[in-house]
Amino acid sequence: MRALKIGLLVSSTLSNKYEYDLALWARGRANIKISHLIVYARHRDSEWGRVADIFLRQGLYALLSKLLFRLIISVEKLLLKRNSLHSDHYQIFDLGKLVDEVLTISPIVSKSGFVYRFSAEDIERIKALDFDLLIRCGGGILHGDVLHASRLGIISIHHGDNRINRGSPAGFWECYYEWPQTGFVIQRLTEELDAGEVLVRGSFGTRFYYSLNQAHLCKKSNAHLKNLLNRIASTGELPSPENTPSPYSGILYRTPELHQSVAYGFKVLKRIAKRRIPKMLMLREKWGISLLSGKWDKSVLWRSTEVKNPRGRYWADPFLFSYQGRTFCFVEDFVCKTNRAHITALEIVGTKVVEHGIAVKEPFHLSFPFLFQYTGELYMCPECSESGQIRIYRCTEFPLKWELQKVVMEGVSAADTMLFEKGGKWWMLTSLDESGVADHCSELYLFSSDSPLDTNWTPHPLNPIRIDASGGRNAGLIIDGEKLFRLAQRQGFDQYGQGLLVYEIKIISESVYLEELVSEINPTFRRGLRGTHHLSTDGKTTVIDHCYRN
Repeated sequence: MRALKIGLLVSSTLSNKYEYDLALWARGRANIKISHLIVYARHRDSEWGRVADIFLRQGLYALLSKLLFRLIISVEKLLLKRNSLHSDHYQIFDLGKLVDEVLTISPIVSKSGFVYRFSAEDIERIKALDFDLLIRCGGGILHGDVLHASRLGIISIHHGDNRINRGSPAGFWECYYEWPQTGFVIQRLTEELDAGEVLVRGSFGTRFYYSLNQAHLCKKSNAHLKNLLNRIASTGELPSPENTPSPYSGILYRTPELHQSVAYGFKVLKRIAKRRIPKMLMLREKWGISLLSGKWDKSVLWRSTEVKNPRGRYWADPFLFSYQGRTFCFVEDFVCKTNRAHITALEIVGTKVVEHGIAVKEPFHLSFPFLFQYTGELYMCPECSESGQIRIYRCTEFPLKWELQKVVMEGVSAADTMLFEKGGKWWMLTSLDESGVADHCSELYLFSSDSPLDTNWTPHPLNPIRIDASGGRNAGLIIDGEKLFRLAQRQGFDQYGQGLLVYEIKIISESVYLEELVSEINPTFRRGLRGTHHLSTDGKTTVIDHCYRN
């Protein structure tokens, strides 16, 4: 099977970090070949000419708005320089060093300056190169025969959820309005404006200032573009597009006006102060757990009893297990001095907790001690993304002696993995980060196997089954008779673990995964709480964790 032949539609051979990263990634793959840059540069006035044009056409207020927004970006560039993951976000790269062949064509630009068409001659020049796919990386709204100049058409990333945000700048308005999520879509372009065929849709937690949010959005969404290209290369076809109605009732967002940029500046200063002042006062967020008796689905959480944390530590991610008529709880035990956690075994006696000691400790961070039974033995699959593995430990002497049984996945950045049996298969739900930014809060992946100790798990064809900062990270599993409930985290604006969502898994098979949101749990059951991100039950006792500032 020949490699998927791709052309990049660009405004210049000079590109941003993400187009360059895509081309660099493709060079190392046998099944994908980016063979050409198709440059459709339009004539632009000089910098001073554009400034004069804004002043003459739109007036002094519009000019000041543009200048202030540029100043904001200049300041934020300095902030990003201190971020090791995104310090090169605004850097310019030379795509010509990675893609040898360049085809230059001339756009026919509409009077509005937004719509680009191309001559029949230029279209034939593109078709003659026999591309499987074109990727729009440049500006303008592409119309006309260019949309059909390759076998599969043109795909493009839109950095925004087109159901709630259309326009620009990418990642700004989500940050301005403090929306908890910032979305993206990858779509196949059509003649109808803003009505492309959506192939991939997702969202990530919104960061606290614009440039950081945009950088995070671009890097995370670029990983999904690569996944899509891999999928197209293996099947030779585009995946089926969304077919759900999505009318847009919002405004067309534009570059912020002067008063909005001023307001944004004060918002960011306030957010920075909210981050810095607690550190100066040596205040930090601490998690804890509360417990109550009774069924989880009828629980009244304000009646729960809060467990006092040990000095210099805190407990989170509780998992309950009944053993010989006693109730045990395994937790993430975070040591503030080392900024790292291990797994500790507790016993619940009435409304009191007895600490038995350390169950599992490694030189890397451990949390989320998911428990399951297999062939009459008890196993634990803790979160250990720092190790680059998914590990399973076997209990050799309950509750404190465990040994590493199997590394079931290597070379992955995975968090909050859950394993369970259903329909004669073993299933793994885990949150993977393939972008390298250590954000595990959005992408949920599903795998299947005949044994939980297998090292060759089969990925689900719909992976990732969810790309959503609201529900994309596991928070517990409840087996209630024949029903299976997946608890998931809900992230807030620049906040981890703001609340819990409860999904009932309706269908799980090697071709289908369907879950339905049935409930949500918010941190309103006790005064001063800021978040909750995990719940466990054994049918008689329920334990929930929660966050507060200490």
